[in-house]
Order: sequence, then structure tokens, then C-alpha cells
Amino acid sequence: MEKMIAAISPLVMTDVEAAQFLGMSVHTLRKHRTLGIGAKYCKLGRLVKYRLADLQDYIEKSAVSR
Repeated sequence: MEKMIAAISPLVMTDVEAAQFLGMSVHTLRKHRTLGIGAKYCKLGRLVKYRLADLQDYIEKSAVSR
């Protein structure tokens, strides 16, 4: 499964791409970033980028077991 994701997903994504990957709005992703509760991100100059590995880690850490 990971090989398939890597084949179709870039390793670094914009906030628009990351929001689509996570299934949330760009507004929510940006709001979470400013509140410090979202996925890890990288600043490349003025650009904000999300690494695929960090988005996958964010999903794993958000899992709830009952």
C-alpha cells in the first residue's frame, strides 16, 4: 500500500494538496497550523509544505481506539 501511495502522491505537498489528502478544507488545515494542532509542516522560505510522511504520521496519531 505504501508503495502505491508513493507512486501517486508527491513527497512534499502544498497546503491545498495536503488538505485534499487529509480530506479537510484548506481553511481548516491552515487554522490547525496556526493553532499548533495540525500536522507538522516545513517552511521553505515563505512557502509552507507538508511532507507525506508527516501527514501519514498525523493520521496515525489521530486514530482513536475504543
